[in-house]
Amino acid sequence: MRSWVRTVLAFAAMFPAIAPTHAEEPGVLRLPWNQWQLHIGGEPSCSQFKAPACTAQEFNHSDLVPLNQWRRIELTLPAELRSAPQLGLLVQGEQPIYEVFVNGQSIGGSGSLATRQGPEYSRTILAIPPAFSHQGHLVIAIHGLGISFAIAVPGFVPTLAPMDRIEAVRDLDLFAYLRASWEHYLCYGAMFGAGFIFFLLFSVNTRLHEYFWLGARLCALAVYRVFELAWVANLGLPGWFTFAADRILNAISAFLLIQFVFAFLGRPVPKAFRAIQILGFSSAVSLLLLFPWPSSIFFALAGFIENGFFHRAMQVATIMGDLSLLFLVPGCFKTKLAEMRWIGAALVFIAFIETNRILGQFDLPSFPQDFMWGSLDFDLRPLAYLLFSIVMLIAMTFRLRRIQNRNREVEQEIAAARSIQQILIPEELPSIPGLRIGSAYLPAQEVGGDFFQILPIPNPDEDPDKPSAFIILGDVSGKGLKAAMTVSLIVGTLRTCARHCISPAELLSEVNRSLVGRCDGFATCLALMIKPSGNITVANAGHPNPYLNGVEIATESNLPLGIAASIHYAEVTVQFPSDQICTLVTDGVVEATSASSRELFGFGRTQSISTQPASSIAKAASAFGHGAPQADDITVLTIARTPVAQPALV
Repeated sequence: MRSWVRTVLAFAAMFPAIAPTHAEEPGVLRLPWNQWQLHIGGEPSCSQFKAPACTAQEFNHSDLVPLNQWRRIELTLPAELRSAPQLGLLVQGEQPIYEVFVNGQSIGGSGSLATRQGPEYSRTILAIPPAFSHQGHLVIAIHGLGISFAIAVPGFVPTLAPMDRIEAVRDLDLFAYLRASWEHYLCYGAMFGAGFIFFLLFSVNTRLHEYFWLGARLCALAVYRVFELAWVANLGLPGWFTFAADRILNAISAFLLIQFVFAFLGRPVPKAFRAIQILGFSSAVSLLLLFPWPSSIFFALAGFIENGFFHRAMQVATIMGDLSLLFLVPGCFKTKLAEMRWIGAALVFIAFIETNRILGQFDLPSFPQDFMWGSLDFDLRPLAYLLFSIVMLIAMTFRLRRIQNRNREVEQEIAAARSIQQILIPEELPSIPGLRIGSAYLPAQEVGGDFFQILPIPNPDEDPDKPSAFIILGDVSGKGLKAAMTVSLIVGTLRTCARHCISPAELLSEVNRSLVGRCDGFATCLALMIKPSGNITVANAGHPNPYLNGVEIATESNLPLGIAASIHYAEVTVQFPSDQICTLVTDGVVEATSASSRELFGFGRTQSISTQPASSIAKAASAFGHGAPQADDITVLTIARTPVAQPALV
């Protein structure tokens, strides 16, 4: 299987981070890497006895990585191995490319030095010629190409054992590692479950972006460890895939943490932290190595990327992303909520652990993060994130409980507002002699901002037995309980003022003065006064004009109610024949929007159907959206004159 970049890692298993001591194993000889000589260069004589040109050299991780290396060891076999029919050499490493020599003779290897291609992980068993092992003195040399010596898999060192036992030794090494590292993988498995829960919480309420970013960070950490386990267990993942996944997960580390921090704070990410996020993506520059470069370009590029500017830039971005968690701490400790203080403490712990880890990578003073506790390889990093995940889940549980309690309160408020609105907007219209009135009311939400009132009033100017009426239609800005309270104020004022006002303009002026300074928004309103003689007097406060038999009644619209106290509302009077219909609508009819074309219902369509019944007009406007959610309340009133029955003569 073709492997692209990290397949050029030679000796990737040479410096395990932690090498637990193996118990005395009869017939098994461990060869820890610190017993081997390192020679940088391509000196073939390193595979021979007494190789004077193959000098021992110290390797500093801060230097540019050598790409042509030899590791060699001279040893005398114990009697039990010397007498074995044939010995096997177990060489284990992460994506290595190497060739093994015994007493100057090649016995095999992993991958191809010529093409720089190799397996994703190598746990190779090589047979040592019996003639060499029976002599009792061996020189084992490994020639390889590499980008880095570091490996996260502890305890996997070259091992000599009889061929009939070497496979069992390899399997026991893997089982020993898994037994020692169960805490590590258990924490990350639980962390993945916590991240999945945060994704579910985000899907329930997509406004809480901090849930998404936290879930992504936790799952990214867990997925990274899955790839690590795949390397250890040699599950056969392609080398280019694991390399690309490793670089991408490293690149998004700082990005996810910073996104979480500022989403939690409810603030946009500052430019300085955007720069840190971009710097973090420098780790992804290593993906350039996936291209099939010529050898000279490839090795130069590998050394520059892996240990040059881009590698350090990724480390700096990572540590800055980790330190950004501290921005949340003051707010967590200032709040009165106990769970937030727990979150603050967990954030401090994570920031310390992550910063300490990067300091160690810079060869700066740091505390040990990974240590042996008996036979257990104990890692503080997954434990820190697991504790943080648990604390966050507990905190989010309390938060959801508060949200549920608040939602119940809001539902109760909405129910109260709905009750108020049902009282203020009549379901049964009053009977007024000489008038036939129709209405349609389609609120966009449970509580709307539209209102109308039909108020019969005495008519002393003509026959007292033939009352006229005020008909008012309006729309309050906003929705919900606040709009319902404003409607109740308007309707109460209308009912009071209608008893003494003699014109629509006077009625609107009274309502306007009562609203100024007493509500946050405003209200458009249309007031009509109809007399038995057939005259309609109209005053308009920023509302769409009415229609008389399909023709718009032009009015001076003026400012809406509640904006300024000293407003004079103009009036217009028209004749209302008995065979015609007067129609009043709110802007929810005119502004109904098609979901497909985003076209408005508009004044033209409204005018063309204004002679239809109120319910038909409202349904036409609502259906215009083609199933899209209704954006605004729709209210329609239609008024027609009818003959008034004359009293019978006695």
